[in-house]
Amino acid sequence: MQITEFSVFGLRSAVIDLRVRGGPLTFRLFPMVHIGQRQFYQEVADRLRECDLIVSEGTDTPSSTGLAIVLAMRMTFQRAARSLVHQDIDHAALGVPVVWPDAYSRSNRRRRMLILSVLDLLLLTPFYVVVMALGGRGWLLRTRFDISDNTEVRLRFMNEFFIHDRDKALVSALAEIYQERRERHEVVAIVYGAAHMPAVIKGLNAFGYRAVGADWLTVFDEATMFRPV
Repeated sequence: MQITEFSVFGLRSAVIDLRVRGGPLTFRLFPMVHIGQRQFYQEVADRLRECDLIVSEGTDTPSSTGLAIVLAMRMTFQRAARSLVHQDIDHAALGVPVVWPDAYSRSNRRRRMLILSVLDLLLLTPFYVVVMALGGRGWLLRTRFDISDNTEVRLRFMNEFFIHDRDKALVSALAEIYQERRERHEVVAIVYGAAHMPAVIKGLNAFGYRAVGADWLTVFDEATMFRPV
């Protein structure tokens, strides 16, 4: 099952509903990307307002990684620099309860950059500047965004903490939510990076959940990738 799809037409993210036979509780996956068109994040926020509970990544602050990428794109005159923004969804404004599985999360820190976020910005911005400068103005076209349910995502030197450990915490939180709400007619939204979704799908499969439908959202289109600076 495809989670994100990258082609010459742009990048799309699949909003996926998972249900179990005979059960009323729905888990709705929102695979996220650090950068995208503003309309993508607005559409996600609108859909989240229709859910009963949100399980979200990190904390209620803008994506520091996404901001570092956007800043680097502007500094290296990337073609898509003017069209893309970093992920920034104000969960507190949605009017829906939120669960933050990451242990360092604090829901009352909206708009306050945490120490880790500041470090991300300071370390990642120059890194991406070098990568994009060496790669030329078409960096976005050479970036791999495709993820499916059987993708094994690997981050050099950081796999254990940023992927495996956080996947375990997320799946554990979802198991608790399932046990508490399994008899309710509710929709639980999972708003996490697309790289975490294979683990989510596998974890929910253990409870009998299967995908019953998907709706594609455009993260950014082909016009963004080829837009002149």
